[in-house]
Amino acid sequence: MKYFGSLILILCLCACHSQSDQGSLTESRLEFDDSEQQSSSDFESDRKVIKTAEIRFQVKDLNSTTNEIKRISENYSGSIANMSQVNNNYEISNHITVRIPSEKLDSFLAEVEKESIFTNYKRISAQDVTEEFLDITTRLNTKKEVRNRYIEILRDKAKSVEDILNAEEKIRVIQEEIESIEGRIKYINNKAALSTININIYQEVEYVSKPNVYKKPFITKVKEGFSNGWSLIVNIVIGLINIWPIILIFIIFLIFRRKIYKLVKR
Repeated sequence: MKYFGSLILILCLCACHSQSDQGSLTESRLEFDDSEQQSSSDFESDRKVIKTAEIRFQVKDLNSTTNEIKRISENYSGSIANMSQVNNNYEISNHITVRIPSEKLDSFLAEVEKESIFTNYKRISAQDVTEEFLDITTRLNTKKEVRNRYIEILRDKAKSVEDILNAEEKIRVIQEEIESIEGRIKYINNKAALSTININIYQEVEYVSKPNVYKKPFITKVKEGFSNGWSLIVNIVIGLINIWPIILIFIIFLIFRRKIYKLVKR
């Protein structure tokens, strides 16, 4: 009976231990799943996507729509990066480049398109540069570690002038590479944070033929007159030079014309 009671006690302890292990395992799995979800969420929030868009549409009043686009851009914390207006006989158009926070791109386009009476096209593209961003960030950290090691060598271990010069040259080269990588990182961050939208709006106008009524100013005519006169003199002189044998014969004939006339009479 004594052994039977001991056996029951051992079985109960094993069952409790098993339940405890299972609970611990379940808790560990929950913690792992939460950690994995958190890591995935952080990765998605750190993605670097460069978005660009372009749209072309017809409007009723070009100036009014241009002012409205400026107002909408300001409301969406954006800015006008470039603007170019072109006129011809058939239409007046305005090409506007706007920088808008990427998360507001779709809303901004929807509001701008309300000004359209006919949309020719609308395109949106997205370039995921997360992999490049992570790669150059890792390279940047590595370069900084190498630079710091050379600085340590320069400070503590360089004994001769040659050692100092070699360490300084290495530091200079690595620092240039670091600055180049930091510039690229800054560019990606800026492009990912602000989307570029190229907006081309136009207003059709009635064709009007304009005659060419350009008249030259008096001063221009006087200058052209002097130029033409001098050109005429030069051409006459060159022409006389080209026919000098004929001129020479004519002069000789004038000098000896009387003698020639008498000889002919005889």
